[in-house]
Amino acid sequence: MLGTGGNGGRGGVGWTGANGTNPTTSTNPLLDGGDGPSNTVVNGVLTGGNGVNGQPGTAGVNGGVGGDGGSADTDVAGVTGNVLGGRGGDGGAGGAGGANGGAGGQGGYTVTHSGTATGGAGGNGGAGGTGTSGHDGSAGGAGGAGGRGGLLVGNGGDGGNGGAGGFGGGGDRGGNGGVGGTIPLIPNNAQDTTLASGDALGGNGGDGGDGGTGGRGGNAGAGGAGGSGGAGGWLLGDGGSGGHGGTGGDGGAGGMGGNGTAGAAGGAARSGTLAIGGDGGDGGDAGHGGDGGSGGDGGQGGSGGRGGLLAGLQGATGSGGTGGTGGDGGTQGTRGVGAQGGTGFGPPGSHVGASGQNGASGAGFNGTQGADGIDG
Repeated sequence: MLGTGGNGGRGGVGWTGANGTNPTTSTNPLLDGGDGPSNTVVNGVLTGGNGVNGQPGTAGVNGGVGGDGGSADTDVAGVTGNVLGGRGGDGGAGGAGGANGGAGGQGGYTVTHSGTATGGAGGNGGAGGTGTSGHDGSAGGAGGAGGRGGLLVGNGGDGGNGGAGGFGGGGDRGGNGGVGGTIPLIPNNAQDTTLASGDALGGNGGDGGDGGTGGRGGNAGAGGAGGSGGAGGWLLGDGGSGGHGGTGGDGGAGGMGGNGTAGAAGGAARSGTLAIGGDGGDGGDAGHGGDGGSGGDGGQGGSGGRGGLLAGLQGATGSGGTGGTGGDGGTQGTRGVGAQGGTGFGPPGSHVGASGQNGASGAGFNGTQGADGIDG
């Protein structure tokens, strides 16, 4: 079993936990997760411990940041063989009232000159908190960013989802996906493909978080935009997919669906015998317009990411969002317009969002009969 980091760093004074340290400054010491220890031997493998997850925030309090994964470095430990970096801790969810989710911790890096090196995965970002209700409801909190993957095959963490808007509020943006780990060129490293002596794979970028849903109200808030997919690491790392745009809230006038964001570029392959570029991430789908007095417009689909160098495939483009349905009323509600699919380095989006339906006519009410006159 991997070791785990200590609890939150006590105000950044370099507090040392029972199983790890957190020497960096902590802005939220009661909720932040501690870092995992480095260079521990587990079942004969030099291993970094996992970072501790951040704790969720209470009302109005941001979620804690995930601790970083510990590193595994044979040069530091004075050993040889396989190495494995620790995983970054997940960020805590933001509290109600639109607090933000915490960022995921970074994956631990790895160094070896013999054997297999695997970087730690980045932690996932925490979800944003739900907005408060009111005349003009507050926005939902932003999702935390995914942690960066450790060097040598560490995958980036996924971005947290944006929180839903309160009554009348708009949903906030989803967090961005973490960047995949890259392959450093280390002389005599078994993973260095310039020597044609290993299977070096770049880590995949994390997916962007979905945008939050707009809250209901007289004029519903717009859905939040999806977070961008993380870039793929060098050498076969695929770019992360763009997050989906949030759905517009229902209300007097439908909220506009959030736009899907562009997929991140695939990682570039370094020179080597069998180096293949990573695929570009797919563009996120746009959010649908909310129903209401006037249907909200569908958001535009995100663009596909560019393929990595050397045989990288281009990412597909996100579809345009569907227009919202017109609301019922004395007169017909207007139709929402579907947006075009996104463009970019991938194939253009072929789907055009459907227009919203006309609202039904409202029924009139008969007047009440007047009272009899008073006798003279």
